[in-house]
Amino acid sequence: MRILLMAIAAASAAGLDVFDVSKLPANVDSLMTGPAAPSKLFKRLPVFPERLTYQIFLGVVPVGQATLEAERLVNFNGRPAYHIVSRAESNRFCDAFYKVRDLNESWIDARRLSSLGYSKNLREGRFFRDEWAVYDLNKRRFVARLTNRDAAYKVFRGTIPANVQDILSSLYYIRAQKLEPGHPVTLDVNTKENWPLVVRVLGRRKIRTPAGTWRTLLVEPGLRDREGIFVQKGRKLRVWLTDDDRKIPVRMSVQLFFGHVTAQLMPPKP
Repeated sequence: MRILLMAIAAASAAGLDVFDVSKLPANVDSLMTGPAAPSKLFKRLPVFPERLTYQIFLGVVPVGQATLEAERLVNFNGRPAYHIVSRAESNRFCDAFYKVRDLNESWIDARRLSSLGYSKNLREGRFFRDEWAVYDLNKRRFVARLTNRDAAYKVFRGTIPANVQDILSSLYYIRAQKLEPGHPVTLDVNTKENWPLVVRVLGRRKIRTPAGTWRTLLVEPGLRDREGIFVQKGRKLRVWLTDDDRKIPVRMSVQLFFGHVTAQLMPPKP
């Protein structure tokens, strides 16, 4: 057994050929080995390591909690990557009528700040999604797998732009850019197909959260239907980033057909 595990780890470090249908994994955890050694060649994230905790509200009613983490530098499919993890979980009150258990992961190439792949395991009421994608930045191609509740799955393949992002990595890419009101930022995103994500910078705002009072930049990413971070069915997402080099998301608000879901930054735990 030990020899087998060593062989699997060695193959993962070298990069598995996930584009071979016969080797297509059910999930991409097997592609992640680590940790990766830090290097001066890596591009830095605005804050690393980082762990943010949010209280989620439906209107003014607390309905759950979420976390956003960038704490690990790992090897993903043979390349050094920042491992980004987003979790959202409804509280006991909300569980009674709309239970949420979401896990989103992204692996960002440490040298280019492009996405190497993402994974989604989403449970929101009756909504179910297990999905992953892996990007080959050198050959500019991708493979993705979408699994249904009954374990049936579909495989998607295609080409990608030179610098591609997923939904979660897009947040960190935007945070690494210089933002000015009135100057939108456009980036190439792939979620089983390529599409342009236009991020509008609406202006500067001073807001208060449970974690303090902040001077922020208000941005609005033009997301596609069912493509979000904490909530998958939002019509409009707005994010308040601290107006400094860190650009910490201190508030996120998603418009739904029956109101707003808002994530407010909480003070760090001791």
